[in-house]
Parts: sequence; C-alpha cells; structure tokens
Amino acid sequence: MTEIKRISKTSKLFCILGSSFLLIMGVFHGSGFFYVSESIQESNAEGFLKDIVPALFAHPSIHLIGLAAFGILTLFLKHDLRKVTWLLAVLIVLDALLGFYLGGMIPGLLLLVAAICFVVAGLKDQRMKTQLDP
Repeated sequence: MTEIKRISKTSKLFCILGSSFLLIMGVFHGSGFFYVSESIQESNAEGFLKDIVPALFAHPSIHLIGLAAFGILTLFLKHDLRKVTWLLAVLIVLDALLGFYLGGMIPGLLLLVAAICFVVAGLKDQRMKTQLDP
C-alpha cells in the first residue's frame, strides 16, 4: 500500500482566503500607481523624489502580490505547511504593524485578517492520509 498525504479542506480554504485578501489589497494598492506618479511629477519636489516615489509606491503592491503567490504555493507543499503558513502570518503581521504606524487602520486590520487566516490554516493542518492499493 502507498500512502498519500493531502492538505485538509479547512487549511485549503484558509490559505485561499488569506491569499485572496493579499491579492485584492495588492491590486487595489497598485491601482493608485499612476495617480501617485502624476502627482509627484506635478509637485515641486526634488528631482530625486520624483524618481524614487513611484518605485517606492509600487513596492508594497508587489510585496503583497508576492505573499499571496507564496500563500497559494503552500497548497502544494507535502510537508511543513504549518511552518510556512506561520512564517507568512508573521510577515503579514509585520506589514500590518507598519500599516498601523503609518495611520492606515483599514489596511492594517485587513492584513491582520489575512494573517489570522494563515494561522488557522496552519492550526487546522491535520494531514489526511489516503491509502492506495498498488
């Protein structure tokens, strides 16, 4: 007999939910890129700021989308799902703290919801074992 380990449905659901939150936030944040770029170009800011602000604004969007992709990737892990989901949760909580520090209550709370989703996914990771006959 061969044993195959599969991720539980609850873990799948919470990984997808947490990744969806991150993806939506990343796309929403990124939608303001052109507005910020135009605004900084029209301002009387230094030339260096006019060059760097659009890139700095794009970074959190890329970061959130990357974390979402990493969250989806966890669905295909065979081992150590809990370690990866909790690492994701810690990184997301750090982002949430930065959001709160910058005065963004709603983004901070949404990031905390995504982090909780990954913590629950890790807690509910009770691998189902399916036995197959050769």
